[in-house]
Amino acid sequence: RLEEYRRVAAFNRHRCGVDVSEISAAEVGQLFPLCRTDDVLGGFYVPGDGRVNPVDAATAFAKGARMQGATIVEGVAVDGVEVDGSGSAVRGVRLRDGRSIRCEYVVNAAGMWARSFAERAGVIVPNQAAEHYYLLTDAMDDVDPAWPVIEDPRNFTYIRPEGGGLMVGLFERDAAAWRVDGIPNDFAFGELPPDWERMTPFVEAAMSRVPRTLEAGAKKFFCGPESFTPDLSPVIGEAPELRNYFIAAGMNSIGILTGGGVGRLVAHWIKTGTPDLDITAMRPSRFDASHATPQFRRDRVVEALGVTYACHYPYKTLKSARNLKRSPVHAQLVAAGAAMRDVSGWESADFFDP
Repeated sequence: RLEEYRRVAAFNRHRCGVDVSEISAAEVGQLFPLCRTDDVLGGFYVPGDGRVNPVDAATAFAKGARMQGATIVEGVAVDGVEVDGSGSAVRGVRLRDGRSIRCEYVVNAAGMWARSFAERAGVIVPNQAAEHYYLLTDAMDDVDPAWPVIEDPRNFTYIRPEGGGLMVGLFERDAAAWRVDGIPNDFAFGELPPDWERMTPFVEAAMSRVPRTLEAGAKKFFCGPESFTPDLSPVIGEAPELRNYFIAAGMNSIGILTGGGVGRLVAHWIKTGTPDLDITAMRPSRFDASHATPQFRRDRVVEALGVTYACHYPYKTLKSARNLKRSPVHAQLVAAGAAMRDVSGWESADFFDP
């Protein structure tokens, strides 16, 4: 895991211009004095990291859009997309109140509703909502709100100052799918009943990184839905099923972090006709109808959320929801010692070990 983070840090430092450096366990303790570091080999620190209020960020984006001439229509839902006479290109959007808005391009940035909205246009965006948890402690006098965020992948947690205490966030190893049949249209800023029995071992492991959280009272144990894609990569770009229908969804819980960059990339793509960055692994065309079935989404999201904080080995393939599609020579490949991997739903030979 340490080697992986060194590689990630080097990439971010040299290719992305992020000021990130490796620090010792003692330095981790200096930055976050309540953090237990007796089993820590090292850490990685980003001095320029920060936090943003999502409401303020969305308001700022909206203000900037209006300043550039955009019109924002609130209080009405979009029911579907209208297409041209050939049925191959976007012509507009249809509102629930009966109105239509003519347009040359549509961008589906509907978050966990992206899949159901895309289905209405025959487009595949197979993200699936899952339960997502964090715990808020009571106020703690020994917490400094200026402390950085601590991420502890081994215990599937991130911990940061919040509301005078600490927030203990979780990306548990085995997740639970939510509303595989579809997200209610009127669901917004809602909470789900927490599954204490399933989550208690993960909460205890997470809080062990900062033992003082075990002594502080728990002010709130929050459970809400967050959506994830089958391969934990975003879905960005023009849909292969419908011309001028763009997708900017499947951010896998870091939309607040990636939204600005994704928005710029999609805007450039629409304006010029081509993306200015290599997003091959994020294109919608990597998915097909087999990835959108309820059974596949239910099984895959359980593993996908847990992979977020797992050790990411090169070319490691996910194990859930497999054997969707096999080639005519599948049995012969397996008999010859092929180790199979998932390639866009196909069971494909990765390497041979007779």
